[in-house]
Amino acid sequence: MQVRREDRQGLSIYNMTGEMDLYSSQEIREQIRESLTDGIKNIILDCGGMSYIDSSGIGVLISLFTTLRKKGGQLILCNLQPSVQSVISFTKLTGFLQISDSLEEALSSVSAPRKSALPGTIEKKTGESNYKGIIRDNSHPLLQTAGMYHKEFNLDLRRVRKLSQLIIQKAPPHIHEVNLLEQQISEIIKNAVRHGNRNDPNKKIKIWFSFADDHAHLIVQDEGNGFKDVQEWNEFYSRKMKAFEERDFDTMMSYLSYRTVNSIESDGGNALFAAVEYWNEGVVISERGNRVAVKRSYNS
Repeated sequence: MQVRREDRQGLSIYNMTGEMDLYSSQEIREQIRESLTDGIKNIILDCGGMSYIDSSGIGVLISLFTTLRKKGGQLILCNLQPSVQSVISFTKLTGFLQISDSLEEALSSVSAPRKSALPGTIEKKTGESNYKGIIRDNSHPLLQTAGMYHKEFNLDLRRVRKLSQLIIQKAPPHIHEVNLLEQQISEIIKNAVRHGNRNDPNKKIKIWFSFADDHAHLIVQDEGNGFKDVQEWNEFYSRKMKAFEERDFDTMMSYLSYRTVNSIESDGGNALFAAVEYWNEGVVISERGNRVAVKRSYNS
């Protein structure tokens, strides 16, 4: 990714071009932190040229947001492409990360006071259950592999994006959100490689997938010990969503990232937050915790 900095009185503007992913996000973080070292408190990220963001990139945005907020400053994003804005929306960060349609609008909002509550309202469907979450159930239909393509790979993180791009070629060409679908598939496989197999290329990743005009269905299995904190994560997510729906900005600040003792700096639960929102037919995990199934319907 290419990042170009432009300084104006009291703020820095960064023009972002390319992909903000696992490999570029930390370098971007360090480049933007140069402004903080220079005493800048307000930063605008012009994302017109940014075509992709993953959970590592989201983690950088959260880190910058919290750092600037503590300094009494602002982080403002502008000119977001639809796929990037969708990822931010799925992770429930639109109430925190100030988003402007244009650079001019971002510049005019730098001095605007920050509201203490999330904007807008959420309309809940009649009879809708509390909140989505991860389902742990070995017998769940989404874990059934009949009729799906099946492949096994020895993977490290460097090959995940290429693999997800190959998988997406099986999707129907009419799917307009193909870039977002590829991003979400990549996140599921990346989690299996990094957290399940600990990036050990000698361990296998098993993948099942199927696409049709009305759905995308993916199952990924690693050789790790499994995700054991499903109940704790669901409780965290429920509290986060409750604060989000109540537009409680101050409480939401406590739920920007989910971390365990095994988390690394770039972790924050952002991939899972996006997954339970994007995969609208469910996110299901096996009892052992090393096999996850997801499905998205295009009829809803």
